[in-house]
Amino acid sequence: MKKTILVAIVATTLFACSTPAENKGDATVSGTAATATGASSCVKEGSDVDLIKKTITAYSTGDWATLSTCFVDTAKSYHNNDTVAMKMSDRIELFKKQRANIDGAVDAGTPNIEVVTVANTNPLYEGIKWGHAWITFTSKVKGGAKKSSLTFVSFAIKDGKILQEQVIYDTK
Repeated sequence: MKKTILVAIVATTLFACSTPAENKGDATVSGTAATATGASSCVKEGSDVDLIKKTITAYSTGDWATLSTCFVDTAKSYHNNDTVAMKMSDRIELFKKQRANIDGAVDAGTPNIEVVTVANTNPLYEGIKWGHAWITFTSKVKGGAKKSSLTFVSFAIKDGKILQEQVIYDTK
């Protein structure tokens, strides 16, 4: 009887200590994880990641027409400590003016990009995925000085378009 109770305690302990990754309903493919229920996932490839890459490339090359196609018409943009959003169309106009001080294209290096889907019950966030990019932008300012900026961007993505961006970077 003591052996049976001991086996039951050991078995219960093992089952209680198992992690969700050991659950056969989870799948891991090429470093990306998605649950069988579709409730939460984190991917490093796919159409939403391609959208972020397209956005970064358009910004880097100054292709403002392509950049604007990545966002919905009502998209909002927050940079650093902005407390009030700027319309993305206005942000692009600001980018155009800033680009006048840069000699050539901006090099985005090799950005680290992920898109996260999180289970939620708030209808405000229904269908939204969260794209994140860590980028080191390097450019040459007219006059010869080289400038580098580590940048983090968070995108709210829905139906293949960006609804909002939040960008954090060093302004020095």
